[in-house]
Amino acid sequence: MPIIRLQPKQRQTLTLLQGSPYRHIGIYGGRGSSKSSCIDRCATSLLIDQPGIVCCIVMRTYEQLRKYHIDPLLRTFPDLEPHYHRTDKKLVLPMGEGVFSQMDLGYAENYDAVEQFFRSANYKFIFIDQAEQFLENELREMRKACRWPSGGAKLIYSFNMGGAGIQTLRKWFHTHEVGERENPNLYTSLKFNPWDNVEWVRPALEAEGLSENDYYYRFTDDERMEFSAVHGEYTQELASEDDALRNRDWLGSWDSLEGAYYGRVFDRQSMLLDRQQVQQLIQPWDVRWLSQDWGKSHYCVTEWHAVTQVSPERARKILGWSVEKPFRAIVTYRELVVNELSSPDVAVAIASATPESERKQLKRFFLSPDAFGDRDSDNTTADNLGAGLRRAGMPEPEPADTERAGGWMLLYDLMRETKRHAETGGDCWLIGAECPVLLESIPLLMRDPKDLDVVLKTDKGAARLEQDSAESARYGLKSFLAPKTKPPLDVQAAEVYNGISDPHNRALAMRQFYAKNSRQPRGNWRGSGTL
Repeated sequence: MPIIRLQPKQRQTLTLLQGSPYRHIGIYGGRGSSKSSCIDRCATSLLIDQPGIVCCIVMRTYEQLRKYHIDPLLRTFPDLEPHYHRTDKKLVLPMGEGVFSQMDLGYAENYDAVEQFFRSANYKFIFIDQAEQFLENELREMRKACRWPSGGAKLIYSFNMGGAGIQTLRKWFHTHEVGERENPNLYTSLKFNPWDNVEWVRPALEAEGLSENDYYYRFTDDERMEFSAVHGEYTQELASEDDALRNRDWLGSWDSLEGAYYGRVFDRQSMLLDRQQVQQLIQPWDVRWLSQDWGKSHYCVTEWHAVTQVSPERARKILGWSVEKPFRAIVTYRELVVNELSSPDVAVAIASATPESERKQLKRFFLSPDAFGDRDSDNTTADNLGAGLRRAGMPEPEPADTERAGGWMLLYDLMRETKRHAETGGDCWLIGAECPVLLESIPLLMRDPKDLDVVLKTDKGAARLEQDSAESARYGLKSFLAPKTKPPLDVQAAEVYNGISDPHNRALAMRQFYAKNSRQPRGNWRGSGTL
């Protein structure tokens, strides 16, 4: 059997699992604080210490499960490899005399999958990792399977500070609001900090002749925090974020939830469509379009959208909504996330992801304006994307509407109407199950403390996937549904000029701009960038 070493917070968690009276244990806090590792180590320890038990680790998607649990478990404890059943995703440990301990590793992308996975199951311990991605009804469904005959069954909720279900977890573990017939004394929580994880600073400790024991037992908590903020490559980045992100990802503060831009209106259950619902909702004659937030050194996110008219009868049949008025539904039904691909390759990837029968239905392609000046070949990014898509019979890109405040508020209004199930007859926004990144990104968006009307945006060097995904959605919906009136040509020219730093690329872009607008340059656009 493997030798399992535990960090102090992980050992505290195991103690809560082994002998405390608590049934619901929340482990929460900043990113990178060893919560997933804690689950692996505690679950394995329990399998060994309590022969014959069955436990479960569950996440939202298989990719998460593989990345955060299956691969790390087998890499950290190679002795477990012979006992792992890859097809069934089970770890079955022989404990002697015909007794086996079992760990199931599962994932559930929606409520139906949760219900199917946990139906008739019987676990002593259920570990829910990134529990903030699950909704309250899904978490309560999991509870039904935590029912070990000899008692002592416990659920462990590991979560970061943001996500579709974070308000439910906040009620249970922070404000202690539980069900009317539930006992709040069965709930407890333990905060994990990024500086609680020695792995981020181990090289720096060794360079200074310090040991892990020095870090945990000689340093104070404040000293560990400072050392990690200065010497850990990953933790240094977390500690130096904008205040809103720093409070969430570094400090793991409950107060950071107040900064979630869409915290009051995002309702994952109302917005989510399964594949069958998408097919039923979008009609052959409905208009479809594309949007993209271009990126080569960071994420490049492309999204497919459609708009359809929904009658009260269709709303009841497809969505289960009871409405009196017809309404318009904007459906984001497909996404493509790539990284470090050239623009011609991205065009090929977009075409490959689009069924041939659908290509002619796509009428427009709204692209982030930087792509009309940036280049990774002799042509601009927009030129290369356009050439590749044109060959596939798809629309060439046009600059997206970049108005930030109006765009973010448009998404807010759409989500609010969706949460209300179109009770006023206004436009709603629905998102298909084939857009998991977008669904996970929306509740993570933070309000900019310096401008409460917009989402906090980090610089490109620290770009985050949730921001790129949301930017693509903002471009697509704002540009199609509520484009702002174009400013005077000179102002447009200034926007192009100011958006490109390389002098050569800037000059070419300006020539293209004036050629496209059938006008010769005037004024001094080579000066300060103003006209």
